[in-house]
Amino acid sequence: MHATMEDIKFLEYKDVDLSDSLLIVAFPTVGLVSSIAGHFIIDQLKLEPIGAIISSKFMPATVIHKGLPAPPVRIYAGKKRCGPDDSCKRLAIIISEFMPQMETIKPLADEIFSWAENKGCKIILSLEGMHAIRSGKDKKPKVFGVASTLEMNKELKKYKIDITQEGMITGVTGVLLYMGHLFQKDVICLLAETELNYPDSHAAALLVEKLDKMLPEIKIDPKPLYKAAKEIEDQIRMAMQQAKPTAPSIPPLPTQMYG
Repeated sequence: MHATMEDIKFLEYKDVDLSDSLLIVAFPTVGLVSSIAGHFIIDQLKLEPIGAIISSKFMPATVIHKGLPAPPVRIYAGKKRCGPDDSCKRLAIIISEFMPQMETIKPLADEIFSWAENKGCKIILSLEGMHAIRSGKDKKPKVFGVASTLEMNKELKKYKIDITQEGMITGVTGVLLYMGHLFQKDVICLLAETELNYPDSHAAALLVEKLDKMLPEIKIDPKPLYKAAKEIEDQIRMAMQQAKPTAPSIPPLPTQMYG
């Protein structure tokens, strides 16, 4: 049975004013770079939990963090000046440890887009991993970008982020991008090159590094993430191994970017 928008609910623990805020969206994709980067941002900036997204269609699981259970899709926020020209008053982030099943992605992304509109969020910025397309002597991974509006593409160019000219982005990010384009709302996607088969903290640190340059007022230092990359990757591998006996079988994730 396919999920509908009625199956997906936003549960807000407190009423937080998110008008003129920057909303970061981090669902796991290639190399888990978005989830790793999202966790790092939440911890570095000490963002507080303000809500969750719940659905009977989500994986029946709980996330244990600092000894307490939490829903797999969570919302955090904090009062931080950010965004282009420091025009955003708050930073919010939606983060998840799992990628929703294919039939749930569209209604989930629609609900995130509508919720962001209703809360008055100014910009949606989605974090992604993409299969490395390096060739020849160009062995250093890069961060690419794409935006829903010409104004946001200019912002990407300003920070020397190469704009993806051709390809396909699937999942929650893909829906958010074309919804932003259809309704002329500012949506940005940052894609870090990564390897497919393991958690890639170095690629996540590249995303954090770009965000630090794009959002200078909030000062996200990527150095600790680079330093702890091996430890983080080992922890995630162990968690994935431990989850295997209890987790239901999940179809393989679609390729996030190709072309």
